Amino acid sequence: MKAVVLRAYGGPEELKLEELPRPSPAPDEALLRVRACGVCHLDMIVRSGMRSRPKLPLVIGHELSGEIVEVGAAVTDFAPGDRVASINYQVCGECKWCRVGRASLCMHPRGEIGQVRQGGYAEYVAIPRANLVRIPDGLPFEYACLGACCFAPPYKAVRLVGRVRPGETVVVTGASGGLGMAAIQIARVSGARTIAITTSQAKVERLKALGADEVIVSRDGTFGDDVRKLTGGIGADLVVETVGGAVFPGPLRSLARGGRYVVIGELTGKPVEINLALVILKEWEIYGVESASREDLNEILHFMHRTALQPTIWKTMPLDAAAEAHRHLTNREVVGRIILKP
Repeated sequence: MKAVVLRAYGGPEELKLEELPRPSPAPDEALLRVRACGVCHLDMIVRSGMRSRPKLPLVIGHELSGEIVEVGAAVTDFAPGDRVASINYQVCGECKWCRVGRASLCMHPRGEIGQVRQGGYAEYVAIPRANLVRIPDGLPFEYACLGACCFAPPYKAVRLVGRVRPGETVVVTGASGGLGMAAIQIARVSGARTIAITTSQAKVERLKALGADEVIVSRDGTFGDDVRKLTGGIGADLVVETVGGAVFPGPLRSLARGGRYVVIGELTGKPVEINLALVILKEWEIYGVESASREDLNEILHFMHRTALQPTIWKTMPLDAAAEAHRHLTNREVVGRIILKP
């Protein structure tokens, strides 16, 4: 099979198309013919060796969907021909969090797809059956592959922990990124008014076309007063935070009494300061959200299909263009996601 192999950490040029043996599924795995694989910023981090350094050589890529072509001897709930998507990490399936459907908090995680085991930049990949979810009929592979990574945190932020209700106001920071654009779409189809925050005037009209009711251009994160002006001094019911500490004062200033602040992205990793008296007096709720469990992904894929959500796909490219795709990301040219199609 053809696969994009990383044999040394570095720039996009380290991603090289090679011929590898087609994998065989273990007893508890399924072999997928990869139909679509998203190119995520995490892929660039893995490729560079900037944070973690998985064992090389490695086939990266965790945003994947495909068609099952073979199942292991112990797999009884999936069969060849099934269309499936995968969550992007491996869990034990036995700890208290796995048992209650919150596998993102697994106490004994077994690592990420595309890091501790071969990922989706390939024609075929073997995936544990515990990772797989059937794709609803009619939902394209290109959309389904983005369910677990690109759509799961915004979905959980808006609908699960954020509990958005029709008519409420939702602020989305980093709105022109993949997570931000998904949050806007999910909030819109949930009946909320959306206020998008971006640093680029050039992206305003695109965000409005995506469904944002208002767009605030803010390069320094001091957009709280602007949100209050747009809401008659009340503030937002929900803030979906995709940027993190770099803009932290802005979301807090934006929040209404009883508001919910949900963090799904943090770009700096630096501590922030908060006056806990405000949390008490205004009864704010502050949450962090991680990746999707199988239960989450199943719900998300059906929600995408039912509401006809269309992820923003910037470009679809073949496997041998993986390095070019990473260059586009590095140059900040991409609006939405690039999809690799073997």
